[in-house]
Amino acid sequence: MSHYFDSVASSWDSNPMKVERSKVTAERVKEIGFQSYDSIVDFGSGTGLLGVQFRDTFTHVHLADSSQEMLNVAQKKIDEADISNIHTHQIERLSELNSKYSAIVTLMTLHHIPDVKGFFADAYDVLESRGTMIIADLYQEDGSFHQHHPEFSGHNGFDIPELVAIAESSGFIVQSTEQYFEIRKKNDDGVEGVYPLFLLVVKKSV
Repeated sequence: MSHYFDSVASSWDSNPMKVERSKVTAERVKEIGFQSYDSIVDFGSGTGLLGVQFRDTFTHVHLADSSQEMLNVAQKKIDEADISNIHTHQIERLSELNSKYSAIVTLMTLHHIPDVKGFFADAYDVLESRGTMIIADLYQEDGSFHQHHPEFSGHNGFDIPELVAIAESSGFIVQSTEQYFEIRKKNDDGVEGVYPLFLLVVKKSV
């Protein structure tokens, strides 16, 4: 869906819900105790609504996304604010990064990734020893969340026990999982749908 995200990049930050969602997520992430605060990757960062908020928490912040237009918007914000410790990466997979990182965070991105097991394997490889990953995404839903996007071919949210099993089989230790936010939006029939989000925190076992 990179072409879709390219097309909406310029207006992405004007959605109050997306701004609030990123703010609440950042606040929850900052409450987590990390082994190291050297570097964090915001994978699926979009315009940097979430990742930019870690500029004073981590020494280095890396915004990674498949949409170049989203990253262009992020880079403009970085330049205008004269921020020197945030870097952008146009990538499709975490395995394209060529370093090790203290933490990975991903907000509303995992459900767009077909190969979830592959994602966890990539994350394990690029994290430092005892590194932490935070996944914020949709609980399993009926498919109505993306009904306005017929080209969507990802997951209709996640069953948490199944996701935890994948994380553990990939070598992660699950630290916590909780519901922390709700997205509310009207469906095609005009009825408001409520879509809760979970926050899953896992740590690399070695």
